[in-house]
Amino acid sequence: MTSRRLVLSRPKMQRRVAVTNRTCGASFLTTNTDRVLDYLRLIAPRRASNEEICARTGIRPHQQIFQITKRLSDEGAIRAIRSGKEWEFWVENKSAPRPAKPLLVPSTSDTGSDPAVSAMARTFEVAAQRAMSNYFGVSLSPGRVGTVPKLFDLVSEDQTIVGDAKFYTMVRGAAPPPAKYSVIAEHVWLLEKTSARSTFLVFGNDRRVPEQWLNRYSRLVVDVSFFFLARIIHEARKDEVAGVI
Repeated sequence: MTSRRLVLSRPKMQRRVAVTNRTCGASFLTTNTDRVLDYLRLIAPRRASNEEICARTGIRPHQQIFQITKRLSDEGAIRAIRSGKEWEFWVENKSAPRPAKPLLVPSTSDTGSDPAVSAMARTFEVAAQRAMSNYFGVSLSPGRVGTVPKLFDLVSEDQTIVGDAKFYTMVRGAAPPPAKYSVIAEHVWLLEKTSARSTFLVFGNDRRVPEQWLNRYSRLVVDVSFFFLARIIHEARKDEVAGVI
């Protein structure tokens, strides 16, 4: 797709909108093996059983955890010891990379009760935390900002970067999701109230949801950037609005 430049006029204000092809320059894929290693590094040097790892990572089926921990143990990536009827695992190499802050705790409110969708949402949220931390060059983790009554998914330690992750799809795979559009509008409003230098929403699952929302309401967005793993679809700054499709 070739680049095209448009000009949006507003009273006493002009904004440039550039649409180009570009990626974030970071890998957004995560595997179940990565999730197991991330969790063990997070709790190191404490040990964890297969049952705990399964519960904390959301990986299903349970048998997959047995296969992953056995393979990692055989490869020497993790240590293992039998404790009663269970095996326990831990990361011994303290120099191995570890998340600076806890991984995202996925919300079931956006995914419903479908276990398969919830598992995919967990994978997406871990990938979103890793990708956006890489993109901004700082560690992002859940946190609150100022007096805004919201626990955001992705906040930098100095609170200058604030974002939230959304794993949405169309209604029955085709129809616009009005309830989700309302949630997006609410989060845009809350993010703008933080007065952070960089605010954003990062989406997964169905690209059409944020794209169609932007088609309707992008003129109302001032400072909030929209991302989709693994491609940016709308990037906002205080002095310009740049959309990347």
